[in-house]
Amino acid sequence: MPVAAFACPKCNRAFSVEDGTAELDVTCPSCSSELLAFFFSAFYRPEETGVAAAAVVDPSEASCFYHPQKQAARVCEGCGRLICSLCSVDMGSQHFCPACISAGRKKAKITTLETNRTRYDNIALGLAVASLFMSFFAVILSPAAIFIAVRYWKSPGGLQGRGRVRMVIAFCVALGSLVFWGGMLGIAFYGVSTGAHNHAHPR
Repeated sequence: MPVAAFACPKCNRAFSVEDGTAELDVTCPSCSSELLAFFFSAFYRPEETGVAAAAVVDPSEASCFYHPQKQAARVCEGCGRLICSLCSVDMGSQHFCPACISAGRKKAKITTLETNRTRYDNIALGLAVASLFMSFFAVILSPAAIFIAVRYWKSPGGLQGRGRVRMVIAFCVALGSLVFWGGMLGIAFYGVSTGAHNHAHPR
């Protein structure tokens, strides 16, 4: 039984080979060109087929709301309609029809369907970085970044899984900014108070 059928890159003639090795030297039967064929592991993997819904045989059988010719296999937990295996969208132990999935994304009616995610790690990091360049607001931005980093430490981050790393960076940057600007403010206040004291008591 042929393993593969492909076309010669020089004369474009289709032919088949029966060897199942990963690397194979073949000769084109039309132009006699020496070719090297590579077969990847996915080539030998059996082709997966989609879910097939059973057809309605007896008129007394319940049918799918969207496919009347298919047998009902589930009850949609969103609208209560009978749906076939093809229409059933499984989310854990729950089953929904495509219409409810679409409505759930728009109206957030399905709690297990995440439609958006607040990235508290980005918020904390943004406030921390902003506090480095905004001296007058650092006293507000830095504590806010520290609060968000601690309060939402366990909140889900992005798909890359860097949420907690950003939280740690935000905490450290905000703390450093708070210490730096606090020290600068202390030095400035000390200089003003010293100058006023010297002015009040001239020698």
